[in-house]
Amino acid sequence: MKLSTIEVFKHLRSRDAIELTDAQLHELQKTLNGMLFDIVDVCERYGIRYNLGGGTALGAVRHGGFIPWDDDVDLNMPRRDHERFVEIFEKECGDRYWVHTPRTTNNYGLLLSRVLLKGTSVKTREDFWNSECGCFVDIFPIENTYNNAVRRKIHGLGCMALGFAQSCRKFYRDREPLMNLIENGENGEENEEIRKVFRTKIRIGRCLSFWSLDHWTRVCDSWYRRCKDEDSTYVSVPSGKKHFFGELCLREGFVDTKPVLYEGRPLQVAANADRYLTRLYGNWKKIPKQREWEKHVYFAPFYLSEEEREAAQSKGEGGEA
Repeated sequence: MKLSTIEVFKHLRSRDAIELTDAQLHELQKTLNGMLFDIVDVCERYGIRYNLGGGTALGAVRHGGFIPWDDDVDLNMPRRDHERFVEIFEKECGDRYWVHTPRTTNNYGLLLSRVLLKGTSVKTREDFWNSECGCFVDIFPIENTYNNAVRRKIHGLGCMALGFAQSCRKFYRDREPLMNLIENGENGEENEEIRKVFRTKIRIGRCLSFWSLDHWTRVCDSWYRRCKDEDSTYVSVPSGKKHFFGELCLREGFVDTKPVLYEGRPLQVAANADRYLTRLYGNWKKIPKQREWEKHVYFAPFYLSEEEREAAQSKGEGGEA
């Protein structure tokens, strides 16, 4: 039984969730691009390194902007730059944005950071207990890892084990809404297998509940950042979709970047973007079939403006984000 659930949530459909209309998706992409450009402005002003990650990098290289059906933005940042970014961005843009990180945000439960736009509501399965659930950009720290093969293996196994434990502890905290999501799923036979995975992770999480979710999150984050060698040959993004070993790569060609046009603006991608995208997606130049498109699971209320918020309230879908 495969217990990784990252891909599950990108293809899960449930009657508890909402499907974005084409107009809503277009407005979400427009809002996300505005957020991305705000983040990049700060990075460029202060010399903070970043590169477009995941589907955002794929969109930049293959489509010159958003993948037409995509609904999120991902960035990668070397750990040292990430720490500078969080401090500077909160000072520069704290009036418009929240910044959530594993170390500083209580009851968070993610091992990546998020920049969220105030005055919006984009609720995902990460936000069952989060009142600050605005439109978000995900930021994945790029971690140094050891040149010595044995130490690198130990680092990677620790990242995998602690990341899995943290995920199970989060499943235990979120067990009721997660199981409701499955019980109201649209694909019965497929959801039965997912139900087994969820129940297994919840049982493991119950065994790990001697520590709070916050404690597990911070222990795991500390292990991720364990290697301090800023010139290490290898780096990884253990909080990424492929986890430590699937995201392990040479620093050269990944931390080093090159500009590509994204919605008409030059933004940074990995210098060896082909190698990076191939590692994540295989034949990334091939357009996937519609049934393979990755989408988030969203919940009401969904709004990106004051007018939409008022409309959501009038429908009884909720209030403040």
